[in-house]
Amino acid sequence: MATASPRATEPTPPRRRQTLVAPKGIVLNDLEWVDRVAKRYMLESLDLTPGSVVLERLTTTGGRCFCYPDGSWLIGLSLPRFQRFGRPGMEGILAHELLHAWLWSRHNYSGHGPVFAGHASARGIPRWCSGEREAARTGPFQLPLFEHRL
Repeated sequence: MATASPRATEPTPPRRRQTLVAPKGIVLNDLEWVDRVAKRYMLESLDLTPGSVVLERLTTTGGRCFCYPDGSWLIGLSLPRFQRFGRPGMEGILAHELLHAWLWSRHNYSGHGPVFAGHASARGIPRWCSGEREAARTGPFQLPLFEHRL
């Protein structure tokens, strides 16, 4: 009679859970501005609470959106870009990140794929938050968003 190998009877070790870390930064308390941007780009009914948007030391991107399994989200905007361009120059980036939050909370969708691209195009929101990709965009928020290197 063949005996089972020890490997066949050992339980599979549990998979490690990915730790979701919230961005560390300065809480943006101007939720009226965030709400105005959300309404301008037809992203109403987002659950905006104090701490929903923070300013962090991002240097390679204008912003990022953390999407959590429970449907909640948190946006981090680039503090250096915010200091340099102010609210008008950050509006496109905020709209981009709000679209991520909206799609996550409504449709459990994340990423820059066709669903995001369709909603971004229909609303006039930049599809990317990096200067290299956004430089090719011809939308109204191209110039104030990013430094252009020569």
